[in-house]
Amino acid sequence: MIRKYLSFFTLALLFLMFTDEETEASSQKVSLTLPNGATYYGEVKNNKPHGKGTMRWGPSKVYSGDWYNGQRSGTGKYISDKLPEDMKIVYEGEWRNDRPNGTGIRSESNPDLEFHVISKGIFKDHDLLSGYTVMQSMDILWFEYRNGNTLLEFSVSDQEQANELMQSELARGRIQLLNYYKRDKSTPDYKGFAYANEMEDYGSSISEGVYRTGDYGVMELYTGLNQRFEDEEYYRVENYKNGRLVSAREVPENGRFAGIVQGKINNKKHVLQPYLGEFSKLLKDIENESEPEGCSNSSTSVCGTFPIQFE
Repeated sequence: MIRKYLSFFTLALLFLMFTDEETEASSQKVSLTLPNGATYYGEVKNNKPHGKGTMRWGPSKVYSGDWYNGQRSGTGKYISDKLPEDMKIVYEGEWRNDRPNGTGIRSESNPDLEFHVISKGIFKDHDLLSGYTVMQSMDILWFEYRNGNTLLEFSVSDQEQANELMQSELARGRIQLLNYYKRDKSTPDYKGFAYANEMEDYGSSISEGVYRTGDYGVMELYTGLNQRFEDEEYYRVENYKNGRLVSAREVPENGRFAGIVQGKINNKKHVLQPYLGEFSKLLKDIENESEPEGCSNSSTSVCGTFPIQFE
């Protein structure tokens, strides 16, 4: 009996020693060069990135964070400082299967084109599944919130008007476009409205009713009324039912239609209120960062863990 206990104790001790050795080995940081030319510094297992580590693809792309069996998995930060047309990307958040999956925040910009977009929420294979997006392109600012049941979109023409809206001065901020769609229970239908006031490509327009998702995810009026500026003298009134145009007529414009649209927008500004706080934070991020951070002027963990000089 004593011999049996001794044998069991010996096996348990050996198992613990072996486990400790494996843990210690996996936590040791090593340098690797992968077949595709990428370089890695961090923890490994079976000669693959596993644990904490940083990988660099050339002089301008880097990821630092969690790895599992050679793939980015867990939480981490990715910076791509040189892309075609000088686009720059920073993503920080959750990863799975070597892709952004889960909660995170992504910033894309091209300072030369005065373009900057930042998204925050839940991602699935790079794409924002639900959450907030703010885009600045030249002087236009576009705001969007989406989840499985709600889509909100609005835009303003300059930074001053955006700041007025973010400060809840809804009566002063002049909105160019306001779309709001809410899913009707478990059906494919959304109830809502779409207003555009003097947009360059679309002119002034109003639609209200039931919508369904069309090509490229664009909401299309399924049942309801659509009114749009037709020419200098008329605006067109269209009645849709079950996805088909059932009637249309032209109404004398008399210089009033743009004012009608703006009045509709003003009456619906209250739908923005629950979302302004998060939009305001993202707008400040855009204001504070003329371009996404790169490693040439940053002390972040991404850059500090594995020194990188971006060109």
